Amino acid sequence: MVGEQPTPFQFVAGLADVTNVVTNLGSSGLEYINADTTLTLTRLPEGDEAGLVGLDRISQDGIAVGTAAMYDRKGVFGTATVSSIADARGPADLGAIGTSSSSVAIG
Repeated sequence: MVGEQPTPFQFVAGLADVTNVVTNLGSSGLEYINADTTLTLTRLPEGDEAGLVGLDRISQDGIAVGTAAMYDRKGVFGTATVSSIADARGPADLGAIGTSSSSVAIG
């Protein structure tokens, strides 16, 4: 509903989808399309702020796997992993978004 606050789980599940950008954004834009996301948590985030930092990324033959740590002001509380495939149309231009780092904070 309009104006309804997400639960802490809904918030972090939405944040997990950003893992594709954090792990697959290259100098030519977003080079891979997120095919699947896995979210693992040791606890729910505290407060209404959380972030992602890219930990690892491997790719071969058009398939990539990236992992990011999820954190809040108390520390790391989980990870998100994405399985991605190469974008056959070419990399997306994310210049309008203005993101070029390997971490993102939401809140």
